[in-house]
Amino acid sequence: RDMLIDGILNSVDHSILNGPRGGRRVSDNVNISFIYCEGEALTVELSLRGIYVSSGSACTSRILQPSHVLIAIGRRFEEAHGSILMKVTPMHSSDDIKYVLENIPKAVGRVRSISPFKSG
Repeated sequence: RDMLIDGILNSVDHSILNGPRGGRRVSDNVNISFIYCEGEALTVELSLRGIYVSSGSACTSRILQPSHVLIAIGRRFEEAHGSILMKVTPMHSSDDIKYVLENIPKAVGRVRSISPFKSG
């Protein structure tokens, strides 16, 4: 999990980890916001690459609104709207993590190129 978090934060500009690092974090949880990127569009782009994530919690995944939890912890609308949730379990190999790390920057770049949330 930490390899995935560090890899994403180091390879994708304007990415923010939601929640604490290390031992204070739920062991299988990776929730990252990508500014200038729409979470739902990123979910679709990643699924086309065989990477399955969600853009909201299970109780709100059918609503295209930013997570109320992320808003409550102080994330701006565009930060919360650009978040994805990934689960990392012992069943995921280091090759799985490497595949995700190779594809996340490409997918984020693709979604940002067509996003209404442009930088600048």
